[in-house]
Amino acid sequence: MRGSVFEDSLGRWRGVVDMPKEADGKRRQKVFYGKKKEVQIKVNELIYEIENNLYCDEANATLEQYLKEWFKTYTTSLQETTRQLYKMYMDKHIIPNIGNLKIKKIKPMQLQGLYNFKLETLSGKTVGKFHSFLNRVFKDAVKNRFIKYNPCDGVDKPKGKKCEYALYTEESFLTLLSLVKGTFDEVCILLAGICGLRRGEIFGLRLIDIDFNNKTLSIAETLVRFSGEWIVKAPKSETSQRKIKVPGFVITVLSNYMKSLSVVPERVCGEYKPDAYSKHFKKLLAKHKLEHIRFHDLRHFNATLMLAYGVPDKIASKRLGHSQVQTTREIYQHVLPSMDLQASDIIEGIFTKKLR
Repeated sequence: MRGSVFEDSLGRWRGVVDMPKEADGKRRQKVFYGKKKEVQIKVNELIYEIENNLYCDEANATLEQYLKEWFKTYTTSLQETTRQLYKMYMDKHIIPNIGNLKIKKIKPMQLQGLYNFKLETLSGKTVGKFHSFLNRVFKDAVKNRFIKYNPCDGVDKPKGKKCEYALYTEESFLTLLSLVKGTFDEVCILLAGICGLRRGEIFGLRLIDIDFNNKTLSIAETLVRFSGEWIVKAPKSETSQRKIKVPGFVITVLSNYMKSLSVVPERVCGEYKPDAYSKHFKKLLAKHKLEHIRFHDLRHFNATLMLAYGVPDKIASKRLGHSQVQTTREIYQHVLPSMDLQASDIIEGIFTKKLR
């Protein structure tokens, strides 16, 4: 690799490095100007990068051009719902605002500006998803040597407001169960509150997913909204696709419910779609003058119930289908104060006697 530093006819110090040839064989050079020492350092660094295969030939493509090429290349193995979500991020939110910028010139400040603009009308959680998407896109750009650095590394991911879950006590949950005993609602409420299934998993559950003899449920399909319609798809991750043991009384309720039907449906709770059942559940609570919670909050009740009775968070995480144990721990924060008090009382009880 050739490089040289010299003073030109205008008295400027110039550094010239012969670059790898173009695909058509054309010769290329990179030129630096500045003080002699600075130019020499830049020439030496560039030669070192090229000779050690560290050189990044930054792209002249705009972000729009790169995103479209990235989408064609990197999303072929993704589920169609995810592909359409990414396309919406690109077409509706990213390209109209910063798509004209050259990818090699995008700085953290410009991304922060985009996020600030979007936060005026969208939640922090939603804008955080844009950031996660762009972070993946720019990481691939670095891998492909289009850019040297990922501009997302210099921006904090926007965060949504911490969701305050409304949680039933065990007494409230048992009261609710007593009021729906022997009905379709009992099945849905047990699947959420005792088994910890998500809404889409409950209404996507098939009869063939229930092993009545071994008392297990297999979460193999889920019902999700896509392009205005409800569709069946595989769970969103490998951890979401799971098989769990369930209490015998849940299996009994499921068995009795199926026997009560004149026509056995393919999907156990196929009578409703998730959104429709959430509305029905709200009316059910109001009818019986019970404290309002979302139907999905019963899943959080299940998570905190496991912690309260000593189920390790790693096991609870697997049962809930969380991809990370930390997700489960964040839900557990709702019961930590009472658990902390319980721990303190236990320790006090042990040592008070011993210290007398």
